[in-house]
Amino acid sequence: MPLNRRNFLKALSVSLTGNALLACTHKQFFNPDEDILLSGGSVSDGTETQDALIVLNLARQEKRLIETPFLPHEIIIDPGDKYRVLCFKKNAGNACEVNLQTQEVTRLFHTENDHLFSGHACFSKEGKKLYTVESAGDKIQGSVVIRDGKTFQRITTFPSLGLKPHDCQITDDNILLISNTGKSESSFHQPSLIAIDLATEKLTERISLKNKNLDCGHFTKTENGNIVIASAPVAEKEDDKGGVSIRRHGDKITTMTEPELVIQRMTGEALGIAVDQQRDVAAITHPDANLITFWSIKNNKIIKAFGMENPRGICLTLDKKYFVISFADRPAMVKIPTTDLTPLKDSMVQPTLASGEHLLNWSQSLREIMPTRVYG
Repeated sequence: MPLNRRNFLKALSVSLTGNALLACTHKQFFNPDEDILLSGGSVSDGTETQDALIVLNLARQEKRLIETPFLPHEIIIDPGDKYRVLCFKKNAGNACEVNLQTQEVTRLFHTENDHLFSGHACFSKEGKKLYTVESAGDKIQGSVVIRDGKTFQRITTFPSLGLKPHDCQITDDNILLISNTGKSESSFHQPSLIAIDLATEKLTERISLKNKNLDCGHFTKTENGNIVIASAPVAEKEDDKGGVSIRRHGDKITTMTEPELVIQRMTGEALGIAVDQQRDVAAITHPDANLITFWSIKNNKIIKAFGMENPRGICLTLDKKYFVISFADRPAMVKIPTTDLTPLKDSMVQPTLASGEHLLNWSQSLREIMPTRVYG
């Protein structure tokens, strides 16, 4: 049977546990007081594959699939409309706008001048501007393109001050953080995390790692000013190691080097980051290594590590009591308590179809970007 739209949408009737879904309206499904998780994914009939935005209500173990023209990498929410999200394709010229209520792609938009989206972007705090991180094709020269948040039209462009930028985040004091992952043959350009004051478009800080074999691929800066960086190896050799670096507010950046047994296990990219700020614990996924690691931000040391098949996206639950991790080649999710960091076997749901590299908790994000309008 061909994977046309009608057959694709039949996947909506499959629950996370394999039982029939309970009927519910979008208002019930999109309950901001329950964990609503968003990720890229796909569904296949064995012949064709359809990419999708996967939306899961973890409490109800129900999901929605929204057909997309590509596999979403990062997903961001419009600060002025919680049902309007943007999806970006990794290292490509494609992006799209999705209406969660109508469960459809409402607009497509693209890069200009042979640029490529990194896969990450962020809105200004009020949502009027959209900052897209882009590279200039084969030259991999990095740029930040400021676009109108509604029309996506380019307003202006400024350099990312590095090569092949990837991740980005705007802080509460209007500083844009960008991770540059590229390294030039002359070594003039090195991977770094930079901070740009958006009021002046001037560089305010550059953070570089001492280990020149690591990029600064994904990162997060917490509310209390701590920074965690998950790195991929700059070289692309099969046995090259990724890394985890931590900078506690006011201190220098430190790349973890112990325990050696864990560091040697960290083959390939360190990908997803979630931080439990109450306990100062950073959880990191390492897909190629089939590994999860947990680090003390306060003490710069390992707390725990264990094997897990192809872990990717990670986030916290709304009550901050659990990490949720998407993992396995047959996509699944599991909860890990922030107290003892031991996966709850009875919490696993499968199949989720969420095979994307990132996992967004929609309900939690609403409280960060629109705290007074969560229920509006």
